[in-house]
Amino acid sequence: MRRICLAVGLAVMAGCGGSKIPRTHYYLLDVPAPAPRPRDPAPYTLAVMPFKVPDQLEQDRIVYRPSGVELDFYEYHRWAQRPGPTLTEALASRLRSQNLFSGVSIYDGHTKTDYVLRPRLERLEEVDASSSVTVRVELGAEIVEAKTNRIVWSGSATHSGPVTAGEVRAVVEEMSRGVDACLGQITTGVDGFAKALPPAPVPASAGSR
Repeated sequence: MRRICLAVGLAVMAGCGGSKIPRTHYYLLDVPAPAPRPRDPAPYTLAVMPFKVPDQLEQDRIVYRPSGVELDFYEYHRWAQRPGPTLTEALASRLRSQNLFSGVSIYDGHTKTDYVLRPRLERLEEVDASSSVTVRVELGAEIVEAKTNRIVWSGSATHSGPVTAGEVRAVVEEMSRGVDACLGQITTGVDGFAKALPPAPVPASAGSR
């Protein structure tokens, strides 16, 4: 009932004002998967937790920053899928394709794993200045050893790129490039951590033969 009344009210307002309600546009981050890399993985498993995101990115409106101290949202330009789940899937897929660990899964709280990756999305926004528009992306991550709950690695990644076309689609395209670059930086850091891991311990039964 409330939805019907709201629709009627909007129709009346549009008729009285002589203007149409703008069409809502929906967008997805385009983060291509890298080519698989053949290598011997570290003999450990890794679970990727869902990205932790700030409050302003926990909804579907695209964020822009009109000044250094102000945030605002595009009302008619929205995410078809919110950035957090998109980045979680993209990072897990990237780590799998690079063969860094013997197994990479998305954390479910039940599956046993050796290490847990806790990623953060800190910024994903358009930044407006008097003469330019840029996109700012910032990610962070840390790896925790599951059996000790000890942080054993941490890293961060940033990207700032210009928006050359005056439309939101160009903003999302630059966001996609920024996310891809930052995921690449995080993956490189995780790669260095995986390479430094010791060989898998030899079972006691095997060593006594």
